[in-house]
Amino acid sequence: MAIRLILFFVFFVTFVTRGQGDKNISKINELDSCIQKLILKNKAAGIAFGIQIGDEKPIIRQYGFADLNVKRQIDPSDQFRIASITKPFTATAILKLVEQKKFSLDDKLHTFFPDFPNGKNISIYQLLSHTSGIPNWWDGELPESTPKDFPMCANPHQYLQLMKRNSLFTPGEFYSYSNTGYVLLGAIIENVSGKSYDDFLHENVFVPAEMTDTEMEHIERSSKKWLKGYAIDTSRTVSFVEPEVYHMPFAAGGLRSTVLDLLKFIKALNTEKIISAASVREMTSYALLKSGRPVYEGRYSSTTTKSQENIEKIGYGLGFKLREHNQLPVYYHDGGIAGFQSYLFHVPKNNTTIVLLANTEDAFTQVLKDIRQIATEIKN
Repeated sequence: MAIRLILFFVFFVTFVTRGQGDKNISKINELDSCIQKLILKNKAAGIAFGIQIGDEKPIIRQYGFADLNVKRQIDPSDQFRIASITKPFTATAILKLVEQKKFSLDDKLHTFFPDFPNGKNISIYQLLSHTSGIPNWWDGELPESTPKDFPMCANPHQYLQLMKRNSLFTPGEFYSYSNTGYVLLGAIIENVSGKSYDDFLHENVFVPAEMTDTEMEHIERSSKKWLKGYAIDTSRTVSFVEPEVYHMPFAAGGLRSTVLDLLKFIKALNTEKIISAASVREMTSYALLKSGRPVYEGRYSSTTTKSQENIEKIGYGLGFKLREHNQLPVYYHDGGIAGFQSYLFHVPKNNTTIVLLANTEDAFTQVLKDIRQIATEIKN
């Protein structure tokens, strides 16, 4: 089996380098090599990989298996759970509504959900930038009345506003990543648009971007495009096990997608097919705290209130994570959820986007630094 995989990868490298120009052949092969090794070392059951360099035709390939039991190989249309890469989509939908003048980024949570604690002091901007101070719901202690399908249930805000612990700090004082904030944003999208989150994204994001294989996962439904997810269990003789499946985290991480669709999404954002260039700039610029400092200078810690040194300027915009790599600003998002890992990375300087999707938890974390380095060295 290993020999067949190696032969397949040799063929793949030969194939992708044709027509790419000498300037990027070695870099593309380096990227390919990073992914090859993960499959050959049983770090992942399967991985789909894609790179888009400027206006060139995207390179997309699949490695390994969608289902280990029946040895079904991954198909280009197979949908992976993308987890928190859902957040850029939620942010895009919010900014679309802002452009439609349904509300502003300064509007308060109280406007939409009057009973939410401290809602008069929490803005849409702060929900988008993780500066609201609202904790993740598993830390906030939901009420006993919370349904099992939360937050995929109707009106998830009704349960979030009953959390025992609903604030970590004064809104705008610090940055602290909050999935709860993005569930609330999804509920606001439904509240204002009068449509389901799924339908609003389909009409206002997926269709303009020509994305045909992205959708919200509802675990009570099934689809032939869904592939199995795995985790690695080193204590067993079998390398891969299937983790327990639970209800998806709605607008904070519930989408399924493909490499091609995610490449289309970034291209559509950068060509104003969904929202304006000004809105995209806001998404991909460092969010600011009330003090005027960028969020990377004010990360919240329960043990200290001092600003922490952040040489790589790892922070957040509105829906995207931001950092500097190889002295270049980049925006990206990662995701991890039961059975899956995802990574979306864009370098504005060379207009290069890389997507990695795996149906195995923590499949490619060890090579992400190398992936980022190679991406910033691409010539365009």
